[in-house]
Parts: sequence; structure tokens; C-alpha cells
Amino acid sequence: DVGKTGQHLKYDLEVLARHGVELAGIDGDTLLADYLLSPDRRTHKLDDLALIHLNHKMISFAEAVGGQTSFAEVLAAPARDYAAEDAHVTWLLDHKLTPMLELEELDRLYRELELPLIPVLARMELNGIAVDCSILEELSAELDAGIAAAEARCYEAAGEEFKIGSVKQLREILFDRLGLPVIKKTKTGPSTNEQVLTELSLQHPLPQAILDYRLLVKLKNTYVDPLPELINPETGRIHTNFSQTTAATGRLASSNPNMQNIPVRTPEGRRIRRAFVAPHGRLLLAADYSQVELRILADLCGGVGGFADAFARGADVHTETAASLFDAHAEEVTREMRSIAKAVNFGIIYGQSAFGLAQTLRIPRSEAADYIKRFKERFPEIEEYRQRTLGDAAENGYVETLMGRRRPVPDLASGNFAARAAAERVAVNTPVQGSAADLIKKAMLAVDARLRTESPDQLLLLQVHDELLLEVDEDRAEEVGAMVRHEMVSAMELKVPLVVDLGTGRNWEKAH
Repeated sequence: DVGKTGQHLKYDLEVLARHGVELAGIDGDTLLADYLLSPDRRTHKLDDLALIHLNHKMISFAEAVGGQTSFAEVLAAPARDYAAEDAHVTWLLDHKLTPMLELEELDRLYRELELPLIPVLARMELNGIAVDCSILEELSAELDAGIAAAEARCYEAAGEEFKIGSVKQLREILFDRLGLPVIKKTKTGPSTNEQVLTELSLQHPLPQAILDYRLLVKLKNTYVDPLPELINPETGRIHTNFSQTTAATGRLASSNPNMQNIPVRTPEGRRIRRAFVAPHGRLLLAADYSQVELRILADLCGGVGGFADAFARGADVHTETAASLFDAHAEEVTREMRSIAKAVNFGIIYGQSAFGLAQTLRIPRSEAADYIKRFKERFPEIEEYRQRTLGDAAENGYVETLMGRRRPVPDLASGNFAARAAAERVAVNTPVQGSAADLIKKAMLAVDARLRTESPDQLLLLQVHDELLLEVDEDRAEEVGAMVRHEMVSAMELKVPLVVDLGTGRNWEKAH
């Protein structure tokens, strides 16, 4: 229980755990401390922090090993100096950064949320998730067939064969031969990105065929084919890496592989989740916050107004918005109307303009502007929150989440319109997205504590933004699910109710 401070302690914790040593008494992590102080900084590596905060250049690994091929072959003296410097610099940084955290009123967030989360994430990474490679093999073959069919549709729509992956050839066909309008230019010529092709797809079938082809190729090359190579041969499971210091909003990030980015918007993408499975006698349990960012927004609006009222009544806020946009009763709202309302709701949070909303919904800009106007009339508290937040940010130089996480927004005063608009989006969105990140981190701490004391064989595997994924015994799924739901809805006291949807299944797809 002696207090221990390190730099990126999650790594050390996992190395020790693999050798049967449990690291307790975590008291500080300079990686996390610097991240909380400077969330937009690109790197929080020890070498960089030593230069920034101590004006000290550390011994590089190359200097330490000299001409040797591995650290094991390095002479004792340089190895000692290299290792000792790591510890000494970390100690110096801890003494420098800790008072800064206290000064910026970030010490509570540091000690009550981010530091306790380190062992939770380490356990999740060590747990991993089981994968059925046979499903990936089947899906790979199906994607091959789908890619070939999409390729044929591209050739048919273009009236000739061409190299689909060649931007130069695609430009020639789209803009020179077919005469489609140039919507956006890059340094090398007309853009053919997803946004442009989506807009052009309203005028000709080729752009949509290209989009279909690109999607299938990405699913195969980014997810389906690489996943088997990432399975640990000793555990038979995939072990992702979670980062607390990647997203400035406080959201966790996942890599090697990115388990938070497994596609869910297309049938083919959702099928990838089918390959993530539970062993015999076990189930995957998915616990997902319902519309959590909109609930956070309602809380930030003081718990008053249309959003808060809808949540208090247990109504669907997207349906409520659709009824306002289309002058309809809730029971008259169609799936298409609700889909439009959902885009408007989230578009407002993320500071989307009428132009951006028009592109998202593929509608005229005037129609998108009318939707935004109707939204603001129906939910004036949202615009009030926006203006209040921008005013506070301009005065303080930063915005805050519900738990006091801060993010600087220096470009609010920029003379550059694009930079200022981007800063306004950051200022309005960060309290929402960041508070949602704080909320689920608190829930993870509570769920992990209950599992450790009551059900150590039930495993927390993944966090995917608003969702927790667990592996549980089949005969305990209902019991564990009730516990998880209780801890998630109790994690933070808001002015609107929190709702958690539960699902179980033999695989990740079935759990939804």
C-alpha cells in the first residue's frame, strides 16, 4: 500500500501482473497529470515532459544501448544510468505537476477518477475478448464476392473499366467524361472524398458505387483480415490497448485493434461483431447508456426545457424533436422523420451549420436551415446553453465538464473565421462529450469494484464510449446485468434520469 508514482503505470502494472505481481498503492502518474493540465498536447512522453517542465534532455534509448542489439546486452553502468534517470525524472515531474493540478482544481478528477481507472483498464486489457476466426474467414470470402460485384457496378456506371483506387482516373471519369460538378478542391485537384461522392450520388450512380466499393474494401482490409493476426496465441483472445490521454474530451481511445471503431452502421459492419464471442457456458453482456449525451445536455441546460421534459416523461427525444420539426403528433412520426430529427439533435450539439446538416441529410440548404430554426424555437434552452457556455469560455479561457475536467479554447478570440468556428464547436461540445466520458468512467470504477468483491469470474472486457461489454456466466447474466445497470444509472446524479439498455448473446452482435 506504499504510494507509488510512475509514468504510464498501466504498462508497468500489466508487466508485473504477467509475472504474478499485483501493483497496489498507485498514488500518481505523470502521464495522466500532464494530460489533465494540457489535454490538447499531442504527446505526454517522459522525454518530452522532461524538456517542457524541467528543461532537461534525457538519455535516449539509442545512447543507452550503444551498438548493442538489446538492452539485456548493455553494460551495467549505462543501463543503471538510463533506468535511474527514468525514475528520477518521474519523481521530479510528480513534484512539479501535482501542485499545478491543485492550482487548476484538477486534483479531485486526478485522484478520484483517472488514477483509480488505471488498474481497471489494465484488467480489461489483460482479460481480452474471444474471437471466432471461422466467422471472419466466412465474412472475408463474402466480402471478396461483394467487392467484385461492387467493382462490376462501378465499371457499368462509368461505361468503362478503370483503376478504382486511382484518384487521377476517378477524377477524369467523374469530372471530365461524365461532367459532374467539382464540389471541393484539394491542392492536387478536385476532391473525391466521401462527402463529395455522397453529394454527387444524387446526380449519377457511379459515386454511390464507388462508396459501396470503398466501404467493403475498408471492412475487409482494416478489420476482417487483420483481426486474426492480432489474436494472442497464448490466450486465444484479442487484447486491445486503452488510452486515457488520446482524446482531449476525456474519452477513452482504443488501439491494436481499435475496438471502439468496429463498424455498426451497415449490415456488413455489424456482422464483424458476430466474430467476438463468449466461451462455452458464458454470454456477452452489453450495457449501453441511452441517449446519454442528450441527457447530459439537458442537465447542462439546468434540467428544464423540452429535452428535460421528454426525458422526465420517459419519451423518446428524437421522436419529440421530429414532432416539432414536422408539426406532427408523436404517434404520427415515421422512422424517416425520426432519423432526420436525430441528425438535427446531434448536429446542434456538434455545432453543425445549415450547410453541414444539408450535406448529412442530402437536402437543400434552405430546408436544413428551416429545421435548425424550428429546433431553436422549440428548444430555446439549447441556444441559451450555447451562448452561456461561449461567454464563460471567452471569460475563463476554458470549458469544464460536470466533474471539472478542463479544456482550453484559445481560438475563441481568433481573427480567423474557421479557427474561431472550430473553437466554438469545441467549447459547446466538450462539456457534453467530456461529461459523458466522466460518467462512464465513474460507472466503470463502480462496476469493477462490485465484480472484484462479489463476482471475480465475471469479466469487464470493453468500453465503447457509451457501452460496457462484459463476459458473464450464462446462469448469472440476469443478476450481473441488474448490478451493472444499477451502478451505471447511479454513477452520477443528474437533473434528468439515466437509462441503461441491457442485452446478452453468444456474440457481440447478438448482445444488441
